[in-house]
Amino acid sequence: MTSNFSTPNLASSLSTRAEEKLIKYYLPAGLMICLLFSLFLFIARPLPSGHHYELALKLSLELLVVWLIYFLRPEFLNHKLILALILLAGLTLGFYQLTRPRPDPEITKTYESVFKDLEEGRNPYLSGRIYHRNGNDQVVYQNFNYPPLELYPYWLFYRLLHVWDLTSLSLFLMFIQLLAALILVLTFRSSGHRYLLAFLPLLVFSEITTNPAMNMLLVSIFMALLYRQERKPSSLNCLLLAIVIGLGLSAKFFFIPLAATYYFWQLKLRDLKSWLRVGGQALLSLAVSWLLMLPFGPLNVIKSTIFYNLNLGERNTYTAFYPNVLSGFFFLIGRPEFYGFWAVLILLLVVLFSHKISLYTALLLSGITFLLVAATPEPQYFGTLLVLCLASKTIKLAIQPAAPAGGNK
Repeated sequence: MTSNFSTPNLASSLSTRAEEKLIKYYLPAGLMICLLFSLFLFIARPLPSGHHYELALKLSLELLVVWLIYFLRPEFLNHKLILALILLAGLTLGFYQLTRPRPDPEITKTYESVFKDLEEGRNPYLSGRIYHRNGNDQVVYQNFNYPPLELYPYWLFYRLLHVWDLTSLSLFLMFIQLLAALILVLTFRSSGHRYLLAFLPLLVFSEITTNPAMNMLLVSIFMALLYRQERKPSSLNCLLLAIVIGLGLSAKFFFIPLAATYYFWQLKLRDLKSWLRVGGQALLSLAVSWLLMLPFGPLNVIKSTIFYNLNLGERNTYTAFYPNVLSGFFFLIGRPEFYGFWAVLILLLVVLFSHKISLYTALLLSGITFLLVAATPEPQYFGTLLVLCLASKTIKLAIQPAAPAGGNK
C-alpha cells in the first residue's frame, strides 16, 4: 500500500495555468457573488421561515479571508506588521469570545439529553428524546443528528469530570483546538513561515460554543500526515491517512468532501493497480467509520445525520432554518426539494475537477464548496478551514519546485 502523489510527471503548464486562474480569478469572483447574495438575504430577509441571516454573510466574509490568506505571498504574511495584526485579531477574538454574555446554548442541553439516553441504555439515534429547539424557539425532541465521533469525546469528558455546562464545553473545545493548532505549528516548524505562530490565538478561540473542534483536530493530523508522506512516502503513512480519514468521516460532515477529493485525486483512470490501491485505502476508511457507528446501528446513524440534513423539510421541523447560499436560493425560488440533489451534484463536480489542480488547492476548494452548499451556514468552521488553508499553503510551497500543480491522472 504505497501512494506517490508527488512525482515529477504531475507538473504540466496546463494544470499550472488552470490553478493560477482558479486562485486569482474564479474563486474570488465566485466568493464575491456568494457574498452579494448573502448580503441580499441579510437586508431583504425574504424567507418567512429564515432566521439569523447574518450567519451566511459572516460565512461568506470568512471564506474570502481564507482565500486571501491562501493567495498572499509568504513574504507579505511574514511582515512584522501583518504578524502583529494577525496576533491582535486572535487575541481580540479571544477576549470577545470569553467575555460576551450568552445564554446557555441549545447544544449543551442536546448533549445532556444524549448523555441521559446513554446512561439509561437507549440509542440516541433512535430514541426520539434528544433536545432541539425549532425556528419558533420551541423545545422539540427528535434523534441525535451528529455522527458518533461528535459523541464519544464529549461523553468521555462528561464521564471523567462529571460536569457539563457551557463553561466546561468551552474549555474542552479550546483544549482540542489548541492541540490542532500545536500540531499545525510543530509540523511546519522548520518551514520558515513565522506567520503560523501568529495564527495560534485565532485557531484556539475560533469557536467555543459549538462543536467543530474534532474536525479541526483531525484536519490538522491529516495535513501533518500528508506533509510527512510528501517528504518520506511509506505504506505506514498511507495506512495512518486512511484511518484518520475514517475517523473524519465519523465527525461532522466537513471531512466528507476532503476524503472524496483525496482519494479521487490519486486515481489513474487507466491504471488497475491505482484503482486497487486507492480502493483498498478507501475501504479501510469506510471500515473505521463503520466500526464507530456499529454500537448505534450504521443505518440509524446515516439516516439521522446525512439523510436528515439533506431533507430541508424534515430538518426545519426540528431545528431553526438558517439560510445558506444554496439552500437560501432554493427556498427563494420555492423549490427546497431540489436542494439535496444540487448540493451533492455541485460537490461531486468540484471533486471531479480536482485532478486539474494540485491536491492541496483541491482540498481547500472542496472545503470551501462544502461550506457554501451546506444546508445552513457554518461559520463555526472558520478555524478548521484556516488550518486546512495554512497547511495546504505551506505544503504546496514546499513542493512547488518539483510539482507546481496537477493531478495524478
